[in-house]
Amino acid sequence: MHYTTERTRRQIIQSFIHVLQTKRFSSITIKDICDDALIHRTTFYRYYEDKYSLLRDFIYHLSEEIISRNKKSNTDTFRFLVDYVEDHFVLFENTLLGSEGHIFFKSMVKIASDIMREHSKTGDDPISTKINQSKYPDVMCELYAVAFMTILQNWVSKEYNYEKEELFEIFKQVMF
Repeated sequence: MHYTTERTRRQIIQSFIHVLQTKRFSSITIKDICDDALIHRTTFYRYYEDKYSLLRDFIYHLSEEIISRNKKSNTDTFRFLVDYVEDHFVLFENTLLGSEGHIFFKSMVKIASDIMREHSKTGDDPISTKINQSKYPDVMCELYAVAFMTILQNWVSKEYNYEKEELFEIFKQVMF
């Protein structure tokens, strides 16, 4: 890919992230993103069909970042993801909550499931053991990921008013 093309795509994604710090995904317009990126609408549409195609690209880049950081981390998957969500709380609040939150939720389930599956290949923790002993390891990963993301989504929405450490305790009780 040409350097200018990649730079412009990154600029659009960064502006999208910046706008997500102040608005929910459902409220964001192409104009908001273009204004923040200092580009014309035609430039945006040269790279993306609509804000949903931008969201898909953003999720792809987010998953790459999360997977890369998780590989370098020595913490368990759940703790790592909770820490990541806490560090980027507003971003997750503005993408997980609202009318289109299911799009981001489903993508995050896939990311968490992939991380668990990869971790289970070398991990000796109880979840990895259960995944490896299962006749259906991919289904187990997805089941854990859905439970995990539901807990996180309820925490982000403040439906669960727990401290971060309490989330880890809840997860242990639910999963084991």
